[in-house]
Amino acid sequence: MCGIVGWYGPGRQCDVDSLRRAAAVIRHRGPDAGGEYVEADIGLAHRRLSIIDLSEAANQPMTDPEQRAVLIYNGELYNYRQLRRLLDAKGHRFRTSSDTEVVLAAYLEWGTECVRRFRGMFALAIWDRLERRLLLARDPLGIKPLYYRLDGRMVTFASEVKALMVLDPTSRRLDREALHDFLTFRYTLAPKTMFEGVFKLAAGNVLIASANGVEVSQYWEPDYRKLEKRTEADWIDCLREKLDEAVASHLVSDVPLGVLLSGGLDSSVVTAVTQAKVRGRVKTFAIGFDAGGVYDERPYARLVARHLGTDHYDIVISAKEFVDSLPSCVWHMDEPVADPAAVPLYWVSRLAREHVTVVLSGEGSDELLAGYSSFWASFKGYHRLRRFKQLRGVVGERVLAAFNRQFVRSRRLERYIEWSRHPIKAYGVLAPVFQDNVLDEDDKRRLYRADRPLDRADSVEKVRAAYRRARDFEFLDQMLYVSMTQWLPEDLLTKADKMTMAHSLELRVPFLDQDVVELVTHMPTDLKVRKTRSGYVEKYALKRAFRGQLPDAVLDRKKLGFAVPYAKWFRDEMRPMIGDLLLSGTGPARQLFEPHEVERLVRVALDEKRVANGVWDPDCKKVWTLLLLDLWAREFRVAVG
Repeated sequence: MCGIVGWYGPGRQCDVDSLRRAAAVIRHRGPDAGGEYVEADIGLAHRRLSIIDLSEAANQPMTDPEQRAVLIYNGELYNYRQLRRLLDAKGHRFRTSSDTEVVLAAYLEWGTECVRRFRGMFALAIWDRLERRLLLARDPLGIKPLYYRLDGRMVTFASEVKALMVLDPTSRRLDREALHDFLTFRYTLAPKTMFEGVFKLAAGNVLIASANGVEVSQYWEPDYRKLEKRTEADWIDCLREKLDEAVASHLVSDVPLGVLLSGGLDSSVVTAVTQAKVRGRVKTFAIGFDAGGVYDERPYARLVARHLGTDHYDIVISAKEFVDSLPSCVWHMDEPVADPAAVPLYWVSRLAREHVTVVLSGEGSDELLAGYSSFWASFKGYHRLRRFKQLRGVVGERVLAAFNRQFVRSRRLERYIEWSRHPIKAYGVLAPVFQDNVLDEDDKRRLYRADRPLDRADSVEKVRAAYRRARDFEFLDQMLYVSMTQWLPEDLLTKADKMTMAHSLELRVPFLDQDVVELVTHMPTDLKVRKTRSGYVEKYALKRAFRGQLPDAVLDRKKLGFAVPYAKWFRDEMRPMIGDLLLSGTGPARQLFEPHEVERLVRVALDEKRVANGVWDPDCKKVWTLLLLDLWAREFRVAVG
């Protein structure tokens, strides 16, 4: 795991001092070594966190023996040994045992198509000295970040935006269209970022820059077509085998390794497979809050640790520690991502780094296997709609409408009639990506200052467009497609990368191994969500696959998500910060929004009854989103005017 920074400008000269300072800003991503490569048109810098082949020969930038290409690379290839054998047979010779050299040789053999052969997580830049061409690429799921800025034919890029700011200090202006989306989703949608003129390379995309210009294209996206016929037992056995292989490949490391263990199903599965494969006791790490109750998952983590015999560590953080760490979390996040789970991840990563350099986690399983209750609740609603369509086909829509007007007068029946005509409208109620929105268009219109209006398209329309791209898939898979291409890379994986790398800790996510992903996307939907006599069972196949290896209390535990008690602390520990930033400050809350509307939102969120409802209260989420926005603008000195 590393940090990369680069500059490309045909006919221009790279400022080496600025390049080095940009790399120094992200030293936390790679404290073990650093280096630069500079020639006409190009400047590349690298910070290394040594994981595989700790020798200096594996440092970057790396150039092949014929001096054809130069590589800087952040990530890990889990199939690098297989690729190395294939490339060796084609005549390539290797000086190191690193995956970095395999990436470079793969480019020399297959050109830009090499990214289709990579199984892993990566953000990379390759300068082709012969073709005078720069290739940027990001892994299919967006596990590793890559940002860039364009100025005519000049391209600057980096693993984090703060490094770009050294190369171009003008990139500190707020992108108001991105703000419009952030207020709805609590994150921004690629390629936009909250910084005007700064873009993120979307998951599964490549960028090619040359004297002829810049071209961005997509090389991978999830495919949920049902192409294979297997028995239920075969699907479950294959899922177990693929996860077993994925974890095994993710354990390759020349430095100490552990697992982030929440006590939930996904991290417990990863821990179980890991413990079965390593010698000795694997180190596991967990976190809880001193608020107790649902806010402390340590008892479940300890249960799994005892059951599997791991070497377990955990930590509890207080409201004060939570509040005090917010500025650091925001700085490391780069963009505001109003996901409060980022803060405990920051703390548990700090704990883990005291013992190991690499950790595995269960991230991505919920988006793959429909683990959230909102998925199966939506699935339930969809089946009701499907039954209604069958009824409509028998008796006719006009008869149903007349029956409703005269006898039932049900708003629900009216909705089902409307949804059966226009299925896309059903997503606004049934699909979880809509249910989790923070502020809708009416909320935002009330919030914007009258003298600072924003005439933008409905943010949710961008999500509807994603559903339209997935319209040939089954309804549950359509929801999973949107979550995999938007929520997963823009929120979950962004915070996972930034909060772990804040402590120079590499995070690996075996559920997002490409072989696992491609198996599960083709899997029948009733193996993801199964309707039983007792109700809907989420992640059905995963639970079947590991029944007997984990305690039933973990397998049958209701999915809660990572509960963070920030709403409980609004009236007490967090009240001074809310007052300073949102009610009396000079940040975006005062410059962009109507003060009376901000004050109303804060007043509602601080109401004792609403605070008692906990972290999922929608009014508390609105205030949390505004708070993170204000903290971010201050931390990065963003011009919002």
